[in-house]
Order: sequence, then structure tokens, then C-alpha cells
Amino acid sequence: MLEKLRLCNEKLIQYYENDEENLKKQKLIQKILSDSQCFFRMNIQYAYAILRDLQIKEEDLKQIYLELIK
Repeated sequence: MLEKLRLCNEKLIQYYENDEENLKKQKLIQKILSDSQCFFRMNIQYAYAILRDLQIKEEDLKQIYLELIK
């Protein structure tokens, strides 16, 4: 699942190449996702915010988060 999020992040970085604010946010997310244990190191609200920034649907957040912390 983490690898899927990394791929999604890469696509969003390309998509936002001309949008400095969103590009900066995606670059930060890319740095966070480089740590395989990142979702174990953050609180659930922060994790959900990252998933939302990766354009994960609201109804899928809980399921994906639970997969990430198994």
C-alpha cells in the first residue's frame, strides 16, 4: 500500500509542477513517505491529512490507514 501511495505522490508532483504551493506540499509528502515506518510515527489526524493530500477518497481513509499500520 505504501508503494501505491508513493506512486500517487509521484504523479501529483508531475501534475503540480506549475503550482508552487501544491508542489511544495507534495515534495514534503514525498520526503515523509520515504520512511517505510512513517505512518507508525505520526498521529491519525496527520496521517489522514496526508492521505487526503494524496487525493484518497474520504470513505477510503480508514481502510487504507488500517492497512498501512498492520
